[in-house]
Amino acid sequence: MSRIARHEPTPRSDTVVLVQVLRGLAAALVLLGHTQEQLRVAALKAGLAEPARLVWPGGFGVDLFFCISGFIMVVTSARLAGQPGAAQQFLVRRAIRLVPLYWLATLLYLAVLALGSHGLPAQPLSALLSSLAFVPHAVGGLQGGLPYPLLSLGWSLNYEVLFYLLFASWLALPMRQVVVGTWALLLMLVGAGALWPPEATAVRFWTRPIVLEFGLGLLLGQAWRAGWRLPGAAALALAATALAVLLADPLGLLQAAPGASTPNDWPRLLGWGLPAAGLLFALTGYERGRAAQVARWPLGALVRLGDWSYALYLFHPFALLALTRAWLAAGDAHRPGLAPLALALIAASVLLAALVHERLDRPLTRALNHRWQRRAARAPLQATARAPLP
Repeated sequence: MSRIARHEPTPRSDTVVLVQVLRGLAAALVLLGHTQEQLRVAALKAGLAEPARLVWPGGFGVDLFFCISGFIMVVTSARLAGQPGAAQQFLVRRAIRLVPLYWLATLLYLAVLALGSHGLPAQPLSALLSSLAFVPHAVGGLQGGLPYPLLSLGWSLNYEVLFYLLFASWLALPMRQVVVGTWALLLMLVGAGALWPPEATAVRFWTRPIVLEFGLGLLLGQAWRAGWRLPGAAALALAATALAVLLADPLGLLQAAPGASTPNDWPRLLGWGLPAAGLLFALTGYERGRAAQVARWPLGALVRLGDWSYALYLFHPFALLALTRAWLAAGDAHRPGLAPLALALIAASVLLAALVHERLDRPLTRALNHRWQRRAARAPLQATARAPLP
């Protein structure tokens, strides 16, 4: 078979193995990019020569996350679309998944700032409230054009919350119309940002072309639901092409100065967003109809890393900061080299993520979901009890 084929949908499943693998790889990309930057900072503070900089697309992990997010929203919410109260159920579930861990990480980072040498930002209360509310606010001024919250990684979550709100606004309709409606809103945002460049920081942030990466994920989620799959050769060719574009970097996204941010504009959408969508389509298109085959692959460690990806994304800065401080405090005579430090930073970050996910994130998410389900189940009974007798 030499072209994409359409097949009848197979039984529904909210878990796509290779998507979990991609989630783990996306978090690993971010970790490796930040580890490289942390090694550079550590070397400068220790008076050592700056280590050779690997040309590594660490920021690409976020673009991959955005595409995956759109895909997952369609696949996991398909049965919810068109149902009474769908938007409320969706937003509550997403809040349970997103908010507690991010709020905890933000509060912990606020404590780190208070105890560290940099101290608190100039307006700590407004910085904290805007961060907790997922409202883009330039806590320390615009850095590389981005309004970073207290925990800088939260900039991507400020986009995610926007995606969820746009998606939920259409959930009273069938999923096909949800995707079309969400795409319409995304295009309106980007178009408005291009035609009438806003001055407000938050509005400008939300109208960048990077938001269309979520839309690409929506389309791929619809393709999964429709049963589309790729022949093995086509999937391999698509994945290879996406990686080749990523590494060739025709738009110069990898040439940013150390510590600089990649603007969320058209070059990023084209140079990183499209390869991210290509990789996602290659893997999901291959897995569709081959679930039993993929399940036999030895992917356990990568799937587990995907399970830990949210905790890894949010909490790896704490491991990087703590170990780097310990490395610097050891002194020249007892300090290991940068290579052992790099391995320790990566290992400690993954271990911390595993502990946070297994001991905190998963139990808390289960408890909050259970509480919400019990409350939702009681609501119809209470309404019936209050209803007047005929």
